Amino acid sequence: MSKIREKFNHYVAANNQIVCVTCYDASFAKILDDLKIDIVLVGDSLGMVIKGDEDTHSVKKDEIIYHTSCVAKSKKNFLLMSDMPINSCKDKDSAIIFAKKLLKINADIVKIEYQDTHKDIVKEIISENIPVCGHLGFLPQYAIKKEDIRVYGKTQLEHDKILRQAKELENLGVEIILLECVDKKLSKLITELVNVPVIGIGSGESCNGQVQVIYDIIGISNNPPKFSKNLLEGSTSIQEAIKKFHDYVKNLNT
Repeated sequence: MSKIREKFNHYVAANNQIVCVTCYDASFAKILDDLKIDIVLVGDSLGMVIKGDEDTHSVKKDEIIYHTSCVAKSKKNFLLMSDMPINSCKDKDSAIIFAKKLLKINADIVKIEYQDTHKDIVKEIISENIPVCGHLGFLPQYAIKKEDIRVYGKTQLEHDKILRQAKELENLGVEIILLECVDKKLSKLITELVNVPVIGIGSGESCNGQVQVIYDIIGISNNPPKFSKNLLEGSTSIQEAIKKFHDYVKNLNT
């Protein structure tokens, strides 16, 4: 068993909720490290919150490399997860090369927005001893129209597909599964059925942990999702606002 899986399996066994916050620079990363945030994600959400674009589609590999290298400079305690951006998983060879680049600059795990066509690619990446987080539900890289931004898994067809994919990812050997905007009942079912830590964003409170974008937490995103909450309101500092999120997650299911 890998060190990542072992660590977070202990979390799950102890009902110690996993706290994950996105981050894109060294200064915020230092705050997150000091506050003992479990996972820091360099997400392709930087397309919206850093670049000012409407979606993640313009995010390039070099941009993920750059922001990962910035965040890594402040890493002492947290696990560093980096996104595989759009078009980075077109084929096995290029996906492996890019994932290895991320690990070389001190990322611990890569996140892949998983589609059925990625099965062999994920299998090959894991065979290279590269830890993977499989992302299911709403997949921003593949969202084309506004109607794609919604809760997934409400219909029987989507329910069965996402559940199947979660079990598939478990069998492939991913370290973590991330559910984005997945129906709460389905999120709870997946969390109960798979032997992999499950973290969620906009997917209810029954997962093994929660993810939020740091700029949503402190209320400076232009278009924050409905499920996010500005925790800087009523706080005296950014640190206090992020600690509120940390403590909220840690106290779930207690």
